[in-house]
Amino acid sequence: MTDFITTYGGTLLRGFLWTIILVTGGFAIGSVFGALLASMLVSKKKLVGWLARSYVELIRNTPFLIQAMLLFALMGVLRLRLEPVLVGLVAVAIYSAAYMAEIIRGGLNSIPNGQREGARALAIGPLLQFRLIILPQLLPFVLPASVNLLATLCKESAFLAGVSVAELTFSGQVVITQTFLIFEVWAIIGVLYLVLVLSIMALAQFLERRMSWVNPAR
Repeated sequence: MTDFITTYGGTLLRGFLWTIILVTGGFAIGSVFGALLASMLVSKKKLVGWLARSYVELIRNTPFLIQAMLLFALMGVLRLRLEPVLVGLVAVAIYSAAYMAEIIRGGLNSIPNGQREGARALAIGPLLQFRLIILPQLLPFVLPASVNLLATLCKESAFLAGVSVAELTFSGQVVITQTFLIFEVWAIIGVLYLVLVLSIMALAQFLERRMSWVNPAR
């Protein structure tokens, strides 16, 4: 086992780190675009809302693996030479944006319109209104669902191995072809994914405790 870790531990560790980069980077980018999509979903302009809804439903109702494969194929059609990791990052961002849009939209709809109207009556500007009134109420709603999405992205990212992105699962496949230790390698990969997801859950619980307005009794 010591020889295995010495020889192949670096390969698995690099794959693990790339998984973290892909998931966190794609989630961060997707959250920004998800917020934009959410604002389009709640827009009073029907065309804007329809375009956002079409995107969200298309992404949410098709497999992530198919989306990633289509994106890689599109790069070939357009003759764009991009690193597989970069294309994988874009695929994760596209996928997470659709789900974040629904999460944020649900949070915005949970805030009574009377609060916005009251803020406008007090001549509070949109940015200050968002920071002082909307955001403190939005975060407790968005955080649990966002954590679940982030954990899902960790597991879904394994499909990127199918398009040669050097994340954890792909690295494990490389090690298996060299060692033929199928059970042992997949067991190690499973533990690493478990550690990653549990770490995300622990971080979420810490953030919830820091938010005194989520549960004042804590």
